[in-house]
Amino acid sequence: MIFHLKREEILAFCASNPEVLAYVLSLESQIKELTERLQTLEARLNQNSRNSSRPPSTDFFVKEKPNPKSLRKKSGRKPGGQEGHQGATLEMTNNPDSIIEHSLSCCEECGRTLE
Repeated sequence: MIFHLKREEILAFCASNPEVLAYVLSLESQIKELTERLQTLEARLNQNSRNSSRPPSTDFFVKEKPNPKSLRKKSGRKPGGQEGHQGATLEMTNNPDSIIEHSLSCCEECGRTLE
């Protein structure tokens, strides 16, 4: 059963017994202190890097930002060089700067000598 009594009614009830009155007053002050502490803790909990000077690494339960979507429409083409595109490759020269011979001494598959 929960009683909803006003402060004056409680003090009138406790006036006959000073110990009960002191106990009720101490409970009342304790409730006030705890309420103030709760408000300060909730205010600290509601702070994050966007509304205070705290670094983003101290944020709790941060949702990951979605990857940005491109505003361009899809063209339907495959990426890379398109068909019919003339490629750009190096052309052979008649007189190179240096010639390096790469000769194999053995077969890469079976290991036999090629000489």
